[in-house]
Amino acid sequence: MAVRAAALRYVAEDAPTGYGDAADRLVRAVRAAGVRVEYRGWSATHAGEAPELRPFTRDEHPRERAEPGAPTVAHLVPEYYPLVRGVLDGGPFVAHTVWETDRIPRHWPELLNATDLVIVPTQWNRQVFVDGGVDARVAVVPHVACEPVAGDRGNSLDLPDDVTVFYSIGRWDERKAMFHTVRAFLDAFTGNDPVMLVVKTGVRIEMPPVEQWGASHPMAWTTGWQVAHLVSGYRNPARIRLETGRWTDEQIAGLHERGDCYVSLARGEGWGIGAFDACAYGNPVIATGWGGPLEYLDDRHACLVRSRLVPVEHVALASYSTDQRWAEPDLRHAVQHMRTVASDLDTARARAAPLRARVLRDYAPASVAKRFIDALSTVT
Repeated sequence: MAVRAAALRYVAEDAPTGYGDAADRLVRAVRAAGVRVEYRGWSATHAGEAPELRPFTRDEHPRERAEPGAPTVAHLVPEYYPLVRGVLDGGPFVAHTVWETDRIPRHWPELLNATDLVIVPTQWNRQVFVDGGVDARVAVVPHVACEPVAGDRGNSLDLPDDVTVFYSIGRWDERKAMFHTVRAFLDAFTGNDPVMLVVKTGVRIEMPPVEQWGASHPMAWTTGWQVAHLVSGYRNPARIRLETGRWTDEQIAGLHERGDCYVSLARGEGWGIGAFDACAYGNPVIATGWGGPLEYLDDRHACLVRSRLVPVEHVALASYSTDQRWAEPDLRHAVQHMRTVASDLDTARARAAPLRARVLRDYAPASVAKRFIDALSTVT
């Protein structure tokens, strides 16, 4: 089959992550706008393997190839940029990235200033990057809203029809702080309440295990062990459903469809795909009121949790440091929001409805694609 010439090359993380999902939606939107895109996944993590561009597993048009000198957009963390550039044939190089604290990592400005354009999803991020020493042009292009399809309607979870389902999706680490969501839920409800929390995360935690509670046991590094530790502190704990398997897009959509209220008590988010998608489904959102999500969340239509800025403590010392700050959410305030939503879900949904309409309008594929194409035109 013939190779078709493309106007640009888009390199992204080929994984079901925030980076990967955001990239996939944008590429589809840009193609729908009539622009041909060579879509490639980046692999440089396996010992002994040379860095290379690989076919993206979700690519519906694998025959597209960028013309010589066409721009390359690298939707990756900046540490990969020198390696990606090393396998290209020249042309403008555009960084597409995001950050989650009030300061970017100390080594990022040098990497970002070597690019022709930097794209971030929020005005808040743009200011953080500029204040952090990024002299390259920084453009704001938000993420594309998901299409709120029913998926498997949550049937694979087989949840009772008569319970209010709170849910959260993310890694178990210091930043996402899924343990905050679990603790707030346990503080808010008991096993006698018609509620349930669904936690979609990985099998292993990505942070040191809780001290003085089986830390020497290998199971301490699992999310199941950590949830059990949190639950053990309550006499009559509310029901929690921990999901750690690899899910299909239909299952994720089904969770949004069946879920009643999304909860994110993260300490820092550059955007927050989980909360963003929950808005598209019309679900009430309880979220830490700081950082990137405020680009689309507001306190009239979302339950924003009070917080205070504190020094960052994170195991990834190369990128995180104590001179950075992120938000520590007020769990008591989160508990109040959870109880309010559970006591009158219809009112909570009515409050969230205008947010759903705004997200589906302002972040529609055609709208975001135009902003991306306009930003890219400055380097072509």
